[in-house]
Amino acid sequence: MKTKLLILAVGFNLAIYSIVANANDPFAELNQEVSDLNANFDDEFAEWYQAHLAEFSAWQAEYLKRWDKETDKSIKTWNSHKTDSATTVVINDPELAARTVIDLEKGEVTISHNIDSTKVSSTEVIKEVVKKNEELFKEMGFQSVPEKVTKEQIKPRPVQDQDAVIAELKETINQQTERQMSQLDQLVESIAPDENAAKVMAEKEKAKMRAVEQERIAAAEKAVEESQAKFQKTSGKVVDFSMIMPSNSVSKRAQTFMPYVQRESERQNIEQSLILAIMHTESHFNPKAKSHVPAYGLMQIVPTTAGHDVNKLKRGKNSPMTAKELYVPGVNVETGVAYLDILKRRYLKGINDPVSANYAIIAAYNTGAGNVAKAFGERSVRAAVKRINSMSSEEVYNTLVANLPYDETRKYVRKVRKKISEYEKLETYSSI
Repeated sequence: MKTKLLILAVGFNLAIYSIVANANDPFAELNQEVSDLNANFDDEFAEWYQAHLAEFSAWQAEYLKRWDKETDKSIKTWNSHKTDSATTVVINDPELAARTVIDLEKGEVTISHNIDSTKVSSTEVIKEVVKKNEELFKEMGFQSVPEKVTKEQIKPRPVQDQDAVIAELKETINQQTERQMSQLDQLVESIAPDENAAKVMAEKEKAKMRAVEQERIAAAEKAVEESQAKFQKTSGKVVDFSMIMPSNSVSKRAQTFMPYVQRESERQNIEQSLILAIMHTESHFNPKAKSHVPAYGLMQIVPTTAGHDVNKLKRGKNSPMTAKELYVPGVNVETGVAYLDILKRRYLKGINDPVSANYAIIAAYNTGAGNVAKAFGERSVRAAVKRINSMSSEEVYNTLVANLPYDETRKYVRKVRKKISEYEKLETYSSI
């Protein structure tokens, strides 16, 4: 019974994506290691752990299936892989054969129209789209929307560079896989930090995720190739109207949420610059942000890891949070800052230098305290804290960006540190 439970637990992503192992099992060595560790893995705990791992894996995999489907449709319809993400808002309007993409990171808005699908002129379509989305544009930081849309502002969509599109998709899918793995690490860390069998099971699950990643990349490449062939034959059928977002649009969005930032900063004794830098990096102050993990809201909270931790340790509820809760800005900021406090005072307790502590907290916010320990060559966080306390803050930062297990996290630490520096230079946060 025990062996069956252990093997079932690591197979859920496999079942969801219909990957069938052949007779030459590439995971035979890990299978044997799991079997060898079974004697120390209690049956009751194994069953409980299996249920949690199954739920988590299925939840993530189902979301990625939806992302793949939406991306495939976007590529084939618009010759563009843009879909909703933490920093991109996409609104499809089938009635007008139009699509609006708000890229918060680049500060650009692009409204596209498929001129073959409607008899109405592109100028009229784009005017109507602007009118329909006026409130959203204001929420995103526009003082007002353009009153006039001229024919000269509307440009035919050029056929995208195939290699560049494929490279971007590969990077996105790789980031998604790494974030899956990172969240799996945090789940293991919170449920079974000292169980070797649990860690081995997680490693096998990661191997499955990498196999799925390659299948997803192959499918995306095929979709891009088909799209390129189609759009080369029908060049000029899609047109774009672009707007640059106001230079103060980030500030306008941030100001909306400053009361929550100030309140939680005081309650949890966490610097406002750190909160703002994480919020900026995670969502660019979009309260409706949703990423591929999936994570939700301003501070991109994962309901089953950080959300569950905050519920359990701060609210006395041993249950995950919901997307609905996390789309409430005040609740999201409260949860995100509470999780920073948990990382600071519980998981990474004992770091003497506050700057070093912040670097470790930033990394752990993205990937968990266990992976912070790995960056310092340690198996336990306690041992890593001792090493951190023997280093300067700059040495701590350099070690993290060089040795964290995932490239996605290494980039994240760099981005957040840069944003902290920018926010610390402000005399008052009212001028963000």
